Amino acid sequence: MSEVFFISDTHFGYRGIITFSGTKPFRPFATIEEHDAELVQRRNSVVGNKDIVWHLGHCCFGKRNLTIAGELNGSKRLVMGNHDMYATADYLQYFMRVQCAVEFEGATLTHVPVHPSQFSRYFMNVHGHLHADALDDSRYFNVSCERINLTPIPWDEILNRWAEHH
Repeated sequence: MSEVFFISDTHFGYRGIITFSGTKPFRPFATIEEHDAELVQRRNSVVGNKDIVWHLGHCCFGKRNLTIAGELNGSKRLVMGNHDMYATADYLQYFMRVQCAVEFEGATLTHVPVHPSQFSRYFMNVHGHLHADALDDSRYFNVSCERINLTPIPWDEILNRWAEHH
């Protein structure tokens, strides 16, 4: 049986992410190559080939770094973020689906957090973009790498954490 996982803001190939102030000390790597290899290893240690992974934006920087997605286990789906700017066809070489927002089991999946008025339609917003920060509202669940130990998080765990606050 397959599981569904979530992650955001991997920033493969982006040297600046390891020195970005919002990510320290969460990305303690000397080089971007070390960073990328560790993120691939962590993902593949929990995600099997039959699992589904929703990547909620900022997969990579530099079109050539899209090839890293080919090293990642699972059936990949991309919700585009503000830095995911390559042609959809480029992403579809590695991702089964490419979208801007997705409704998933009563939640909305986005890169940037949605406006609170959207909660009339959804019980939760699973998002990225904020890196180590979290909104002070339990309806938001941030899956940026820094918030989830640089490792994809299963849907069941997201639901369990959400239930603790409701």
